[in-house]
Amino acid sequence: MFLKHLINPKPTIILFFVFFCVFFISIPLINYDFNTIFINSNTSSYIVFFFGLALPFFQALGLNNLIYEKNIIKKDNFVIGFVFILIGSSFVNSLNEWASSFILLFFLNFILESYQKDYPFSEFFNAALLLSIVSVIFPNTIYFSLLFLVSGINYANNNWRTFFVILLGLTVPYIFYFVYTFLINSSFVIPEFTQFELIKNPELTWNASPLNIWLGVLSLISFVSIIELFKWLYKKSIKSRKSFLSIFWYFVISIIIALYSGNNYFYFTLTPLAVIIGNYFVYAKSRKIANILFVILVFSSFYYKYLIAYNV
Repeated sequence: MFLKHLINPKPTIILFFVFFCVFFISIPLINYDFNTIFINSNTSSYIVFFFGLALPFFQALGLNNLIYEKNIIKKDNFVIGFVFILIGSSFVNSLNEWASSFILLFFLNFILESYQKDYPFSEFFNAALLLSIVSVIFPNTIYFSLLFLVSGINYANNNWRTFFVILLGLTVPYIFYFVYTFLINSSFVIPEFTQFELIKNPELTWNASPLNIWLGVLSLISFVSIIELFKWLYKKSIKSRKSFLSIFWYFVISIIIALYSGNNYFYFTLTPLAVIIGNYFVYAKSRKIANILFVILVFSSFYYKYLIAYNV
């Protein structure tokens, strides 16, 4: 039904995706103005709106193309892009998260490029450099460096020289920062990486609020997608299988970081989660169930986006 138009899509789907992103981010404006919805300290609401449209759009498009071009999902599709936008419903004025997550898309790209390379020095250095830059804004993203170890084991290219290159990439931005503060006679402040505490959730009381409905739908689809991934993982090619293992561990690490660092870190889970859910929607054996779940995700996301300003 709906998903078939996003698999082996026609060129008009790209144009539809542009209008979809513009409409989706603009939904809260039906009830409120720019200054209410896209409020951000020291930044114009119109600038927040522009980057809130551009950065998720280009990240969704880039992630979609990255997964297809690397043959991780071999069917040409636009499913991942739509899923990424939909599961980012709750972030309306998260300028720092949008920018940092966009940078981490290139981090993931370099991780995946290390496949079948005995000495992935340039890939790991570039990935570590980008991760270190993001950690200046979100210190606990530095723990994504565990993904180097995971991918190294997965791709069988761990050795002491790659670890040295990773360490070098992680420290270069801070060396430049130290030199800069020294030259301008300013204090050198190291980000607090150790602020790691389990976030406190409110009492688990169920009510049929748009947020709870949306989270329930997303949780159900995520669970089904993960089960489906491991159910059919052995049938995928070696490259696809190994890449999905790295993406899955990226998702696990991002969830752990978010649970112990704060709600704003949950935005970093969207990248791997969009790939896992997109894989389900592309390859699910029961197309009827997949289409029903996709439609439910679309409607619940739009419903929550429409009422998000009410904090419901």
